[in-house]
Amino acid sequence: MDSKDFQLLVALDDNARQSYQSLGRRVSLSAPAVRDRLERLKSKGVLQGFMLTINPSVFDRVGLLLFFHGKFQRKTAQAAVAAPDVSWVSLKLDGQMIVGLWAKDEDKSADYLTNILGTKPSGRAFQPHRKSAPVSIIDLSVMDALVDEPKLSIGELVKSTGLSPKTVRKHLNLLLETKTISIEPLLGALTDSGELIYPLVIAGRVSMDEVRRIMGETALTHHTLEPPMKHVLCKASSLADVITKTRQLENVQGVKSVTMSLNLEVWVSVDLRHSLIREEIRKLEKDRVA
Repeated sequence: MDSKDFQLLVALDDNARQSYQSLGRRVSLSAPAVRDRLERLKSKGVLQGFMLTINPSVFDRVGLLLFFHGKFQRKTAQAAVAAPDVSWVSLKLDGQMIVGLWAKDEDKSADYLTNILGTKPSGRAFQPHRKSAPVSIIDLSVMDALVDEPKLSIGELVKSTGLSPKTVRKHLNLLLETKTISIEPLLGALTDSGELIYPLVIAGRVSMDEVRRIMGETALTHHTLEPPMKHVLCKASSLADVITKTRQLENVQGVKSVTMSLNLEVWVSVDLRHSLIREEIRKLEKDRVA
């Protein structure tokens, strides 16, 4: 792993549907070099795939994260992702688990998972609530086509939806620009020879300027408001460098904890996405007839 790999992963988090050429311009590499690097990251399990994320307010829901401490196994994580309202499940290298939900009733969703896992969540956090722009049946049709393959090309989207290329581009670009949807890379354990690229979860109130001052090259990938948490991607020259900088960050005023969060595997509920999208389409069709 090196600095170019780090920049590529950050660029993908910003917009995973960028072409190799566009990514290359971001990181000063040719399109073939970008393709080769991404293929290498995939073969090593660093880049595990991509996930279609939809603003849950489209479905009158909220984004909720539940944290489970313990030594969970793969089969338990797979059982969790099949639970109602579960959007994705991340199993960590240390056996802990994070579950992302699009919930109508947060307590009911949490109780259902508690029954499945046999343990209560150790914590929960709400993702920032953004009111969604109104969506049309065409918007929802484009979303539905992206659920199984978020990187589907325009040509393949045209075949799947039956829409014209112009219509597909217009609605896809608007969905991305308004952040109604996003295509996110699923990252695995980010260790390899050379530099270390790793995710951190920072609980508490601290500015990204302060985080970068201590940690060096760092990118914000996600955050929650209640309680305040920042999920960041960092780069370091060695494990000793990681430990030293992390301890410094832990001592910053406002920081409650700093945790390295390496994914073993991530599961995405495509069934939840399809069912919510198609339910919304049925509602709009019913309203249109009425």
